[in-house]
Amino acid sequence: MSHTAETVFSEFFLDELGFIFPDGSTAFLVDCVGKLEEEMETKTITKSCRGRVKKSRTKGSQGTVTVTAHLPYDLKLKLYSMAEHATGVYGYGTESLHAECAITAKVKDEDNNVQYRAYPVAVCNTKSTSVDDDATEVAMDELEFTVTADDNEVIVYQALADDIDTTIADAWMESFTPDLIAATA
Repeated sequence: MSHTAETVFSEFFLDELGFIFPDGSTAFLVDCVGKLEEEMETKTITKSCRGRVKKSRTKGSQGTVTVTAHLPYDLKLKLYSMAEHATGVYGYGTESLHAECAITAKVKDEDNNVQYRAYPVAVCNTKSTSVDDDATEVAMDELEFTVTADDNEVIVYQALADDIDTTIADAWMESFTPDLIAATA
């Protein structure tokens, strides 16, 4: 197994997104994607003595992931917890608790090296729609997710495909859980 990590990996191309829900339902894989943006936040702890900072440590705390893609209708219903009120009729309202899920991503660099990512997230943006009959291109959906630590206190997992076991790589996009990687640690 070669180690791509020894070379430069520059995120260049978002190849695929996965949405995995804790209810065990089939994962949604989306390959008509546009963009993935991640921004992680930190928390800094300082130790002062006699009015001077003697020590400062910074840790990850949470973050935000924004994805832009053409999302399947059923996935949007599930992300916004839209309940079915009659056959084919879905409602969004005060009881619609936005879903928690894992987002997985397959990212490539300019040499087609693959990196996998996984985020434990919950939908945080407001459900919104814009229809523009003057547009010449169908707009992608843009959703924002809050990233919070999972049971392992991890807010983002990432691995280069060449550096991980093929069993993990094959399962990552549709079946990622912290347990998937725990067995090989």
